[in-house]
Amino acid sequence: MRKVASTTMYGVLAIVLAGCAGASSQQLAQAPPAINQRPATIVVYHLAVDSADVTLNQSVVQRAYRDISDTDETADQRKLALDAAEDICLGVVTQLKEKGYNAICQDRGTKTYGDNVLIVDGAFTNISEGNRLRRMVIGLGSGQSAIDTTVNVYQLTSSRVQPLIQFTTHADSGSMPGAAIMGAPGMAAGGTAAAVSLGVNVASSGVKAHRSSLGYLADKTAAETVNSLTQYYAQQGWS
Repeated sequence: MRKVASTTMYGVLAIVLAGCAGASSQQLAQAPPAINQRPATIVVYHLAVDSADVTLNQSVVQRAYRDISDTDETADQRKLALDAAEDICLGVVTQLKEKGYNAICQDRGTKTYGDNVLIVDGAFTNISEGNRLRRMVIGLGSGQSAIDTTVNVYQLTSSRVQPLIQFTTHADSGSMPGAAIMGAPGMAAGGTAAAVSLGVNVASSGVKAHRSSLGYLADKTAAETVNSLTQYYAQQGWS
């Protein structure tokens, strides 16, 4: 009986945590392709974390990301952002391959060659891990995690680099209710401490599936990026 109750609580918490998170994208610009043929390869670069990362790809796309900032960046924050950038790049490539596209993940600064190659390049404009304990126990938006990016997509041909689309993505952990609020019937009265303890344990075990609490948001960011790419492909008849 106890095992059934525990399993039910895990399921309820998982549903609530997933349901409260949000993700979206917004297209800023779009242009026709230089060659109206489906690109042979999609090269996805790791997102730029700071201004030094941006300059690595200027030889490829000749573009800087004005919103990126190095202000108060610590070594831990940079490591967190680099891990998220790798997760997003691999997530985009994996999802594209599952849809039948030829895609590779590329380190920043690596030169791209070829004719009719799609280049996906971008940068973080905001990345915040928030406070996991406050978010999971106190809830209601406290310690919210968020990832914001600006992404530019180009078509590389033998003669030029043609900008195709620019869009932004946003993913956040949402206003996640606290463990005491999510407790099973009868636990709120006289059982708040137990509910909070169970909530923290469940939340912590769920976070272990990712290298950081931003792992889930990285997955959502990758999905929004893939959606924007496939929508453009559909418009061009490349699907």
